[in-house]
Amino acid sequence: MNYNIVIVRYGEIFLKSDYVRVKFQNKLIENLSLKLKKKNIPAKVIKKRHRIYIESDCPGAVADAVKDVFGVVSVSPAIKTGADMNEMTDAAVTLAEKLIKPGDSFAVDAHRTGKHDFSSTDVEVEIGGKIQSATYAKVDLTNPDKTIFIEIQETSAFIFDKKIGGFSGMPYGTQGKVIVLISGGIDSPVAAFMMARRGCEIIALHFGSPVDKILKQLENYSVHKIKTYNIPGEDFNEILDAISKVAGKYTCVVCKIMMMKFAEKLLKIENAKGIVMGDSLGQVASQTLDNLMVVNSAVLCPVYRPLIGMDKEDIIKIARKIGTFELQETGTCAYVPEKPSTAADLKKIEEIEKDIGIDELIKSYLEKC
Repeated sequence: MNYNIVIVRYGEIFLKSDYVRVKFQNKLIENLSLKLKKKNIPAKVIKKRHRIYIESDCPGAVADAVKDVFGVVSVSPAIKTGADMNEMTDAAVTLAEKLIKPGDSFAVDAHRTGKHDFSSTDVEVEIGGKIQSATYAKVDLTNPDKTIFIEIQETSAFIFDKKIGGFSGMPYGTQGKVIVLISGGIDSPVAAFMMARRGCEIIALHFGSPVDKILKQLENYSVHKIKTYNIPGEDFNEILDAISKVAGKYTCVVCKIMMMKFAEKLLKIENAKGIVMGDSLGQVASQTLDNLMVVNSAVLCPVYRPLIGMDKEDIIKIARKIGTFELQETGTCAYVPEKPSTAADLKKIEEIEKDIGIDELIKSYLEKC
């Protein structure tokens, strides 16, 4: 007897009001179905009670594909049977015989909802005894080497041996759009991932940096195609030439302001709800509190910085986990001043913006992207 279904569990969605919960469940099902379609895995997604089930002839491939979909807490390939003691016993013993090795201890963990002529404890005792007779394994309810889980509903039961963790979060696309300033570096892809994990639809804006591979990797989690606006390298260098000639030690701050103003223009076009940046407090000169305050004053929309309180090592750990670390393509910026300002003066920055004609500059290049 082999796995014939996958259990998909979600977390925060369960806490929502009835209307919102149904809306989020349906979005999660849509994203799960799309992920399976992209992977060419034939399957049927079913919503029942507070679980989602996926029926398929290749449950291992299904579990591997959907575990990374945002909103999924965990998945389990399982054997579906009727809620009958004999059927459950046959499936559990078959699974245990494949799973339990000589010297292993085991436990049976049963949970039941609905009305039956047996309790959860009855199931654990009855099936545990049959497994012990079949495998000669020792029962250990405290720290077993292997656990056989049994979830019983009104007419069905699900027998499984593992829970594969997901990224949790909210279904992608349930929280509105954000414009993400994304580069070929380590930080901004992680910032994009973290906002997408909370349900935001990502629209990428990048300047010169090659980010195609990074966006493709992020689409493994978003499932949906990430819309992208690109300022080509030649155009970006022209903009930096204009800024650096006037801004001097404030070049990095003014450059960031220029990017923010670009993003704000796109925000209105896309009906997005804010700008996302990969800033981490104090990491570089443009990310001091003084400079971030000046940069924020350049736009009227919300600016989200999900990495602001994180150490670089913590960011790198996430980048490695989500597969974007190895894809970084960054070099040294030739326009960084020798001694960049760590505490820009707002009035001075506003004067520089006027001298450059930054709004007109943005307008002329925005039409190209």
